[in-house]
Amino acid sequence: MNLKYPLITTFSLLLFGCNNVDYKQSLQEALSREDNRALCYFLPNNQNIFPKDVFFDKQTEILDLFVDLKFLKTKNITAKYYNANTDITDLPRSPTEIEGLRYQLTEEGKKYFIGSKGAFCFGNIILDKIDETQSVKIEYTNNQVESGKWIDYYYHYTNIPVWAQDKRLEQYYKRISLNNEILFEARATYFNSQKNYNTGIKKTKLITLKH
Repeated sequence: MNLKYPLITTFSLLLFGCNNVDYKQSLQEALSREDNRALCYFLPNNQNIFPKDVFFDKQTEILDLFVDLKFLKTKNITAKYYNANTDITDLPRSPTEIEGLRYQLTEEGKKYFIGSKGAFCFGNIILDKIDETQSVKIEYTNNQVESGKWIDYYYHYTNIPVWAQDKRLEQYYKRISLNNEILFEARATYFNSQKNYNTGIKKTKLITLKH
């Protein structure tokens, strides 16, 4: 399994032995805690808080797509608008009524929307198999040393809903293949003293907005 070693700025890892202890269950538990609903369709920064009011024919094609997917609903609204360029000598100024749309989450949309991410998220990570384990010595920059494991493993994404594969999303997003039979590879690091993992899965977004 050819993997690049992770770049870690606070310590270095030195191989000193091998061990084939099965870490599958505990690593899967770590993946489930860390990466529940691991894949997300992120909305543009100015369109990811709901309810969202839109006036003046602003571009909302992505929001309209999620309306079609039944995750958002719209409501006609009216607001009063004062033209800032009106000469103050013309007071009292009369407001102009403008029409707009209010985007709100539907009950279905609430199942997938994560407000802290501003995204509709889905999917889970399933550990398929552990390829090999290696005992390592972890040396920190303050000269502290502890033992641990490198765990090379394969995983795949599951619980991918039908809507997430809608072809219309490809107009706005670049994404990995959502075929749940495709295996990805990673190297986890297990820290003996802390009894926890760095799962080794890249934190970069796997689905990104097209510019």
